Amino acid sequence: MYFEDLAVVHDAGFGDLARRAAPEIVRLLRARGIRSGRVVDVGCGSGIAARHFLERGYDVVGIDASNAMIRLARRRAPRARFRVASIDRAVLPPCDAVTAIGEVVTYVGGGLPAITRFFRRARAALRPGGLLVFDFMESAAKRTYAAKSFEGPGWALASRATLDAAGRVLTRRIAIVRTIAGRVRRARETHRVRIYRRTEIADALARAGFRARMSRSYGRYRLPSGDVVVIATPE
Repeated sequence: MYFEDLAVVHDAGFGDLARRAAPEIVRLLRARGIRSGRVVDVGCGSGIAARHFLERGYDVVGIDASNAMIRLARRRAPRARFRVASIDRAVLPPCDAVTAIGEVVTYVGGGLPAITRFFRRARAALRPGGLLVFDFMESAAKRTYAAKSFEGPGWALASRATLDAAGRVLTRRIAIVRTIAGRVRRARETHRVRIYRRTEIADALARAGFRARMSRSYGRYRLPSGDVVVIATPE
C-alpha cells in the first residue's frame, strides 16, 4: 500500500489527521511528564507527526511499510531516523512513547493475534512511565460511500468504500491520476481496514500488559466517526 503516486497525493491532500493529532499528543506526553526522550512513530507516513515531535524536542524514530512514504518523511524531517518495516514485524527500539496515528493498527494482517504481538513489542520497548498512543476503527457507520473525488495541483483522486457482510472489514478502492512534467500517470490501490470492538482491543492490551483509556478524540481534536483513541500505560 501507499506506492509512490498515492503516497505523494496523501501527503499533499490528506495529512490533516496527523497534523492535528500531533500537537495534542505532545500535550498529553508533557502532561504525563514526558517532556523529552524518544518517540517511535509507527505508520509514520510522510513524516508530518514526526516533524512536529522533533520540533518539540523529542528524538524520533519513524517506521512505515511504504518505501515511498519513508522517502517523503526523510525529506520532511531529516533529523529523525526512519526505516521501512511492517507494523506486524517491526522491532521497536527502547523509547518513552509509541504512537500509531491514523488507524494504523487496523491495517495489520493476522487480526487480533498480530495486534496483540505488536502491543507486546511496544510494552517491551517502553521505558517506565511510557505511553502507547494510537487509534483504531470500531464502526464503519457513516464511513462507506459510493464515490468521492478530490483534486489538487497536478493530481486527482477518486475512491469508494464498502463494508463486508459481517461488518468487520471496510474496503477502500482508490484511483489516482497525476500529471508529471506534462505526462499523465494513473494508479490504483485497494486498502482493507479491519474493524474491532473496544472490548477486543482492551483485552488484547491487557494480555500485553497495558491498562488503557479510550475516547473519541486526541485532546481537542475529535476523530472521524467510528474511530477511537487509545492511551495505554504499562502495568
